[in-house]
Formats: sequence, structure tokens, C-alpha cells
Amino acid sequence: MTLRPRARHYRILVQTLFLLSFMVLFFGLAVDRVPGWVASILLSLDPLTALGTALADWTIPAWTWIGLIILAATAVLGRFFCGWICPLGTLQQLMSWIAGPERRKRNKINRYRTWFSLKYVILTVILVWAALGADHAGWLDPIPLLHRAVAGGLRPLWFGGMTPGGWVAFGMLAAILLLSTWMPRFYCRAVCPLGALLGVTARVAPLRIRRTSDSACSGCTLCLMACQGADEPLENHRVSECHVCLNCLPSCAEDTLKFGLPVVQHSPEMPPLDVGRRRFLLTAVTTAAVAPVLRATGGGEARAADAIRPPGALDEEAFLARCITCGACSASCPTNVIVSDVGKTGIEGIFTPILNMRRGWCEPSCTRCGEVCPTEALAIVTSEAKQAVDGPAEVTIGTAFLDRGRCLPWAMATPCIVCEEMCPTSPKAIWLEPAELRARDGRTVMVQQPFVDPELCTGCGLCENRCPVGEQAAIRVSSVGETRDPRNRMLTGRRSG
Repeated sequence: MTLRPRARHYRILVQTLFLLSFMVLFFGLAVDRVPGWVASILLSLDPLTALGTALADWTIPAWTWIGLIILAATAVLGRFFCGWICPLGTLQQLMSWIAGPERRKRNKINRYRTWFSLKYVILTVILVWAALGADHAGWLDPIPLLHRAVAGGLRPLWFGGMTPGGWVAFGMLAAILLLSTWMPRFYCRAVCPLGALLGVTARVAPLRIRRTSDSACSGCTLCLMACQGADEPLENHRVSECHVCLNCLPSCAEDTLKFGLPVVQHSPEMPPLDVGRRRFLLTAVTTAAVAPVLRATGGGEARAADAIRPPGALDEEAFLARCITCGACSASCPTNVIVSDVGKTGIEGIFTPILNMRRGWCEPSCTRCGEVCPTEALAIVTSEAKQAVDGPAEVTIGTAFLDRGRCLPWAMATPCIVCEEMCPTSPKAIWLEPAELRARDGRTVMVQQPFVDPELCTGCGLCENRCPVGEQAAIRVSSVGETRDPRNRMLTGRRSG
């Protein structure tokens, strides 16, 4: 009996260590001394990240293969990832412990409900969508979701305030934590696609919660009160819903619950998943029919909206197949120019990273975003490749265009040379031409009017960021000229990546 509480205490210790690791590694994203793959290693532990990328792009990039090892271990141990590792699961468990329902009410709240099968429907949609070339598991996958919420919702509070994408991401996290005060781990039980994947895999696990005797249960419901999942150890154990939290073991008044291999000759039959074949097929066919329509709302609209991807981004199709919208790139950006998109790149681009030059700029010497990307949706580029020194840069993310109707020297006869001063290329992509203008009162005003050399411009956005014109800058960066897409060019001689 003394070993049972100890096993639970080990689980709490491991959960605490992984939650602390998440926090430390998250802040390590912005520290150059921390290797990029180390800072994003928790994202690589996610089996759904590996599976989604493999289906969408037929690759298992970087360290994401570790997730497949977690999936294989689940086939032996059950959903241990949910109960022992997942930081979002730990936060939900903590919230339900602090502000959740009273213990005496949990025997009713903790019962399994058929609508918990929603997570299997969500998993089916995500996997079919990935097989069609777009990996959107990160929208609801718990670790990318938590990562994105902290990167876009909490971190910007210290660096210039939230963006619309940050508000949405943080709102999702807040809703999940609030719901866990009503029902412990509500998200894990009903919505989480990773939990669904692990639950299906766990059905073959030989190690699970078992009774030492078929007739020993007195129906006291103490195990049900302690349960963090919805596996109902009181009756036929639903191994696909069990988080292996081990709370039920010490709570059993008859001391008949064990975690391990079968201990009775005929174990009770496992309840089936509440997702029938017809429902599964209908979900898969509907997703396959709708996904191409949603994709059609992306690429062209993204170009019209001048959405700019971070340096090293793959071409749009490959980028959408690999990006898990985790927010690691935005958390690592020293100038906070990378934000989560909501609207510019269509439905398929929701939460993907784009650059907002009014918030920051793409530092020519910085390559951190590519280093921390767990799926290599952003390839690692060198700082030399990003800089235009004695000629065009090897890697460009766009081109600056001048709006003469808003430019002070062009439209208002007001001297200003900020954009030229800020331009980091050598020679400068922005140059000045002296001009003599006549003001309304008849005075002659000497100004220097800026021009842009698109051959030398890298699209870094420093000119747009520092432009003194309020709201919309007088000089703005467009994705035109990006090296990742040879079709999005206006100079035929410019190199393409």
C-alpha cells in the first residue's frame, strides 16, 4: 500500500519538472547561447507533430522523430504522455485542483460522456487535412497551442503589447484553463487531438489499470472521484481515456486496483470508441471535399495582402505542410517583428508567422528563427546570406515601396531622411536626390527625396519601422521580390532561393 502513493508522487514530480522545463526552454528560445534544437525540444516530443508533418510533407524533419518513440511507448504504457509530460495537461490539473469542483461532486462530473468522442473527429479532420498537404495539427495540438499562447499572448506584454493573433491564442488558453475548473482536464477529455491519437494507440497497451478480482468492487466511487481522465475504473476500464495519473490506485477501498499486466484470467472487455465507421468515413470525406476550397482562400489572398514570411521560409505550399504554428519563431525574435497571423493569409494561414514591420524589423545579422523551428518550415540561413554587401543579398524577404503621397519630402515639402539613414545595406538600397520645392506661401524649400533600389533591398523593414509618419508608414515592405518564390518577383535577374 505504501508504494501506491509513492508512484503518484513520482508522477507529480515528473509533471513539475516538465512544466519547469517548458518555462526555461521557452525563454531559452531568445538566448543565442542555447542551441535552437534544445530550446524547441519539447515541441519535438509531440507525436502529432511528427505524424502530421510526415503525412503533409512526407518527411520527418529535425528532431521530430522523437515523437514517434513517444507514440511507440504509448502502445506499451498507455497515455503516460498526457498524465506525466504534457505541460498543458499539468496546468489544467493544477487549475482543477485549485479552483475545480468539490471532491464529492466529482463522482458525477468524472463519468464518461459520449460527446468526449469529439476529439476523435477532430483528429480525423487534422490527419485527412495533413494528407492533402496542409498540416494544421498545431491549431489544437496542446504543446504548440500552449507555446503559441505564451509567445503571442504573454511575452508581448513586455514587448509592445499583443497583436490580434496573440489575443486569439491567449484566449484559447484561458478558455481551456477556465473549463478545467468545471470539469478536470476538460480539453484532454473532449477536444485534444493528441489525446485522441494517444488514446487510440493506448488501446493495445498491455500495461494498464486492472483489478485483481472481477467481483471485488463495492461501488464506493472513490476511484472515480480521484480520476483525472474519464476512464471509469469503477466499471470496464476505458484505457483510451486513462491518463495513467495513478490517482485511483491508493483511493480503492478494497485495494484491488493495480497498474500492470493482466492479473485475472478473463479481463472485462474494453468499451469501444464512440466513433462509428459511418461517422469516421463521413468526417474523412467531408474534410477531403472542403480542404481544397479552404486552400483556395490562401495563396492568392496572401500575396494581395502583402503578408511577409520570416527569412528562410519554404515556398508557401511546403511551408503550410510543415509549420505547426507553435510560435517558437516569434518567441525567439529579438525585435518582435514576427507575429501570428489571423486573416492576411486566408484560413489555411491562421496562426502562421508573418512579419509586422511597424512592431519591429528583421535584423540582418539574426538567424535565430530558423534555428529554433522544430519542423524546418524555416530553413536556417546565414547572416551573410541575408545581408546585401557589395551587391544583392542571397536571401530576401521582400522589397520596400515608397508611398509618395505620404512621404514628407515628396508630399509635404518637409525635410526627412530617416529611411535612408536606417537602411542597413551597403551600398544603401535607399538613396536621396536633392529637390527644390515651392511651399504654399511661396517659400522655396530644399529637400532630399528618397528612392528605392529594388535590386539591393532585402525587405528587412527597418525603414518602415522607423518612418516618422504615423499609422501607415510612407515606405512599406511588400513580399514582392522574396527569394523563396520565383513567381513573386518584378526583377527577372534577381536570384531565387
